[in-house]
Amino acid sequence: MSEIRFRNAAHRDFFLESMMKCRVNDCYHRAFFYVMGIAGETRQNINAMFDFKTDCIKPEGMHAGWQTSGTVKVCHLAFNLWNGYAEEGREKLFTPEELFCCEFAPYFMEGIKARYPEYCRDLPTPKKQAEHTR
Repeated sequence: MSEIRFRNAAHRDFFLESMMKCRVNDCYHRAFFYVMGIAGETRQNINAMFDFKTDCIKPEGMHAGWQTSGTVKVCHLAFNLWNGYAEEGREKLFTPEELFCCEFAPYFMEGIKARYPEYCRDLPTPKKQAEHTR
């Protein structure tokens, strides 16, 4: 994760602290805590969204009073990357069209890379094709 972009120092610190607190270093946890750390509100309310003792997400936190339109998107993506979660009857809110139209989109992409590293590796630079003469 050394090449991943963090939004700011608070985002990076939250990610590192959460990873140490949960003590599981896999792509699910890395993606979840990376995405949940993007916004200050989700960082401050992580215990309303994740149970560190049982290592489970808390979907009921999605409807808490502190949630904003932006933090809901953060939580939706984090939950979806965790285990494919999409709230029944509200699946449309979990689509890329809904999630990515916000200021957090560049960081959402980093979360996706963290979750699917085997599919998101850098592609080799294409070889320059020789010009054909006619």
